[in-house]
Amino acid sequence: MSKEVAKVILWEENQKDFLKKFHDLQFVPRTGEEVYLKKEKWKVTRVEHDLEVNEVNVYMELIKKAKPEKSSTSSNS
Repeated sequence: MSKEVAKVILWEENQKDFLKKFHDLQFVPRTGEEVYLKKEKWKVTRVEHDLEVNEVNVYMELIKKAKPEKSSTSSNS
């Protein structure tokens, strides 16, 4: 029995930029799950399966930090 590998593509929610593409991923993140990617935390907003081309599209949004760090010396105007 041959095992077909689905391509998993991670997308930024409100843009058409893909963040990462996997061809052999053991599991697909679920909606609401947090993912650590590109040194930042992301929250999965929706997952779409495209059976015709054997792809899974995972849409994520960047989790904003609640409080900015006050200890940093850089000034933001």
